Amino acid sequence: MKKKLQNVAFIQLRNRCAGMTLMELLLVVAIMVVVTAVAAPTVQQTLANQSLKKSADRVRVAMGQARVKAIKNGEEYAVFFSPGGSFFNVAPFRTFEQQGALADQRERELSEGRATSYEDDLLPRGVVFVAAEAAMDARGADVLATSGSKGSLEPIFFYPDGTSQDAIITLQNQKQATIEVHLRGLTGIAKTVRPDFVETEGSQ
Repeated sequence: MKKKLQNVAFIQLRNRCAGMTLMELLLVVAIMVVVTAVAAPTVQQTLANQSLKKSADRVRVAMGQARVKAIKNGEEYAVFFSPGGSFFNVAPFRTFEQQGALADQRERELSEGRATSYEDDLLPRGVVFVAAEAAMDARGADVLATSGSKGSLEPIFFYPDGTSQDAIITLQNQKQATIEVHLRGLTGIAKTVRPDFVETEGSQ
């Protein structure tokens, strides 16, 4: 009888411990749900900012490539980009019309889901070019007048002597955060700047 009572007491104790373990588990799950709900916006903002920074760095690198190619090939190159869009590319300025057709095609593919982020000529999804300020010099004006090309693309010129236009290009993500790529015409060197922090993020 005594042994039977001990077994009953053991079973009751085990059930009590199991119940406490379940309550603890539920409490942990509840805490995790609350923490996730609180942290999710911060995580999303961080990822969006990283994507924006990477986008600006890619544009900066493209500017460096345009400068090198202009010097090497002895002709005007440009970084072409779509204001309000995601397309950008490095090519000789004489290919302006072909670049316009390519931009239309790539933007269409992106909107239809047939193009993916981080492809060579597209910014990551959700990041777009929202503004550009470029100082038009005499050489750039002559090239534009000679080509007669007009379209939805904007070109930033790079010349065979290693110089370029002075320019500031602004990119924006879905969180409305912005980043700028500053191009100094005298040297043809670009750097990325976060207006929010007023500090240089990188240079080339």
